[in-house]
Amino acid sequence: MLQEYPKEVKLKDGFTCRLRPMVADDLEALYRFFVSLPEEDLRYLRDDPTDRRLVEKWCREINYDKVLPILVEHGDRILANATLHRKTSGWEKHVGEIRVTISTDVRQRGLGSRLVEELSNLARAVGLDKLSARVIASQTDAIKVFEKNGFNQVATLKNFVKDVHQGDYQDIAVLVKDLSQK
Repeated sequence: MLQEYPKEVKLKDGFTCRLRPMVADDLEALYRFFVSLPEEDLRYLRDDPTDRRLVEKWCREINYDKVLPILVEHGDRILANATLHRKTSGWEKHVGEIRVTISTDVRQRGLGSRLVEELSNLARAVGLDKLSARVIASQTDAIKVFEKNGFNQVATLKNFVKDVHQGDYQDIAVLVKDLSQK
């Protein structure tokens, strides 16, 4: 499955970048990526990736069977982090969850769509039946990317997440993709 990486991809405007799985040596570049994100992006991430100890833990405890992180890079800079999360046992073993974080300067170029497609293909390759994604409901562009790639919004969780800095609550859109359908 990972033997096809690294791979070069060309975005809709002709910009090329490289996709590859994260490795332990990515600590510095990954940390720089996360601290470069605007506060608005960091506000609603599930974890605080500006905490260097957390990023160190991610790089130290890589387990592709549980979390498969795909990085997008151009030169020595990480432009995006996309992850496929899955359970190795239990009633959700057939379901994966994807998360995508993209640098602001490469948005609106088709990279989000390309990453959702990439993670969908990886999920199929490991035998998953369904994918889910949770997106802040006000991030309509992100929701459109998921819907364009076969996800359907199945629920809205009202006032479900709280901005860790300002204390504001936001709704979460829950999207699901059936991988048995192309």
